[in-house]
Amino acid sequence: MTGKLVRMRRLFREDGRAMVVALDHAQFKGPVKGLLSMSDTVGAIVAGGADGVILNPGPARDCAAIYAGRCALVVRVTGASTEKNPSFDYHRKICSVRQAARLGADAVVAMGFVGGPGEAASLALLAQLAEDCSQYAIPLVAEMLPAAPERFQDPEWISIAARTAYELGADIVKAYTTGTDEDEAIIGGCGLPFLAAGGPKTSEPAEIAACAIRHGAAGIAFGRNVFEAASPQSAVEELVAVVH
Repeated sequence: MTGKLVRMRRLFREDGRAMVVALDHAQFKGPVKGLLSMSDTVGAIVAGGADGVILNPGPARDCAAIYAGRCALVVRVTGASTEKNPSFDYHRKICSVRQAARLGADAVVAMGFVGGPGEAASLALLAQLAEDCSQYAIPLVAEMLPAAPERFQDPEWISIAARTAYELGADIVKAYTTGTDEDEAIIGGCGLPFLAAGGPKTSEPAEIAACAIRHGAAGIAFGRNVFEAASPQSAVEELVAVVH
């Protein structure tokens, strides 16, 4: 589909890789460090040379003049849950694909939870969004996550989650990696371009990125390890060098 190809090329460079920064955490966690001023943070990310930025609908609207024409926009379309909600996997649609298209989205991202009470509703919504994305020719990034935090680095769970994204019609998968050689099988078996998620803040995000690229990832989608850094722009520049 021509529209999806055009938008995918805005996100992935000629080497087939992408360095994406996730700035969608405040809908879940509130005004955390690094996300107090979205305009300042988005400006730093763009200046660092990121290929794409993940934003919720409000910041996507308000920061358009900063990122437009400089990096790809990935709009978060599921959420509706904060960290105060005891149901970790309770996510619902917060933005239609049509509205994301009106915001200028080059792609949209939606959660897919595996292994918890919310799995069926989550995966059904993911499949419906894949159909909607096909209608508007917008790539769907499926952010796949085990519902149990103790399974976040479990290769069997990650593998099932990542492959489920492909089977339900997603175009790109975002998921955790294990940091081991098992990642090669996980990434190779998912059937989609794989963006490695950054996870909790670490002192060595570049090592996580390099390991994922070695094992076949098409790029990374890091959040806290960028916007909580002393210099988000410098963090982006370092990670861009690793990915590309």
